[in-house]
Amino acid sequence: MQGLKSLSFIVILLAILASCQQKGKVSEPVGQIEPADTIGLRIAELTELLGKNPGNSLLLNERSSLYTKKENYNEALKDALTAVEIDSTTSDYYITLADAYMGLGKLQPSLQNLFRATELDAGNVKALVKLAEIHIIFRDYKKAVEYIDKVIKLDELEPKAYFLRGVVMLENADTVKAILNFQKAVDVNQEYFEAHLQLGMLYAGKKNKLAVDYFNNALNIQPDNIDVAYYLALFYQETGGYEQAIKIYEGLLVKDPSYYYALYNIGYINLVYLSDYPTAVEYFTKVIELKPEFTDAWYNRGFAWEMQKNVENSRKDYIKALELTPNYEKAVDGMNRIEEFITN
Repeated sequence: MQGLKSLSFIVILLAILASCQQKGKVSEPVGQIEPADTIGLRIAELTELLGKNPGNSLLLNERSSLYTKKENYNEALKDALTAVEIDSTTSDYYITLADAYMGLGKLQPSLQNLFRATELDAGNVKALVKLAEIHIIFRDYKKAVEYIDKVIKLDELEPKAYFLRGVVMLENADTVKAILNFQKAVDVNQEYFEAHLQLGMLYAGKKNKLAVDYFNNALNIQPDNIDVAYYLALFYQETGGYEQAIKIYEGLLVKDPSYYYALYNIGYINLVYLSDYPTAVEYFTKVIELKPEFTDAWYNRGFAWEMQKNVENSRKDYIKALELTPNYEKAVDGMNRIEEFITN
């Protein structure tokens, strides 16, 4: 048996992934997220204005940034290239262009345009931060730290600099310094969602109750973030707070009845920790109905049946688990236990 979607304190660079991938549930690194309909309305306004003044680089740059927020990277790239063609002397335009390339997963062109931005303005903090991000992606941590240090010299209250330095520390297995830097990011900006999340993940990895505070802080910033609520529930589950975990999982299922992670883990808690085998069967059955290819759900339901001496149902579930995952060791062991039980 095993739990599902276990906590990991390996950092998730949400801000970087948001710009490198076109899919996934990610959030803006700092501040309020502008509603999508508001973005769309502003794009429409800019389009109308550009119809009257197509050579306005400022409007093109703004529309490109909004297209990037909407993950329409091809249109963002078109506008950014046009803006730079019209005005090649504005540093921020190259940053916008770099963002569009980043969204398309083209890191080298993104890097080149960020270099151009810093050539035009050596003190452009936004460009330096993004250069640090890209070098983290390249795992060139020494260079990333150089850019981070430049940012802090220019603006010691830039929270993302401390967050990124925390990332570097974590990637180099220095969790103590990682925590210090993530905490510094939070001290500078109490609304820094990713920093609270990473602190929660790190303390959860240590089974430290401070994880609860940081996960709750993250939820205060993004109340509807299902993943953070899940991590909080999983922390409770892994530290003996089974009632609290189940309560959170049930809340998640109210929001999304198809969230099979929550169903699975309620079943797991009942099976492993509470020895409530009928309830475990009920929840694993719900998981199987939603995710019939989920091997562990079949195996764990089989084990729950086995604990109730229901040999026939247990055998069926173990067989199904083996059909889905041939030579699945735990299912093989389960079949062997059943055969031994029958022969004795």
